[in-house]
Amino acid sequence: MKKTTLIAAALATVFTTSSAFAWFGDDNGGNDGGKGRCIDGDRKGHFMKGERGKHGKRGNFKEHMDREFTAEEIRTLNEARLIMQGNDNVQLGEVTATDNGYKVTIVTKDNSLVKEMELAKNGMPLERYEAIKARMEARDKH
Repeated sequence: MKKTTLIAAALATVFTTSSAFAWFGDDNGGNDGGKGRCIDGDRKGHFMKGERGKHGKRGNFKEHMDREFTAEEIRTLNEARLIMQGNDNVQLGEVTATDNGYKVTIVTKDNSLVKEMELAKNGMPLERYEAIKARMEARDKH
């Protein structure tokens, strides 16, 4: 009986301490003191550990906004999105270059139109891209 109790106590200790270490994280040199928290100090959002903002280091988001994909790359990215959604009844139709990006159509297996999307050259929905660009320009003016 003593041996069983000793083994149970040892296992309980191991599981308890490993849970505590998993919860608090380790100190990897981030500016959060190793607590695995956002820069703001709360536990919601991304766990950035030393990086600034929600989009990583400064400048990365601007690089993403300035990126330009080819029509073939836009096709590949959108096919991957459809695969991730898991609906085998839809497929990518035409990808057509426009003045400010691409026009992409989503169709069913029998080529019935499901959706048409206008994308910027970086693959972002055109309306969202233009709104973000306008905010960035307004911020730079101030």
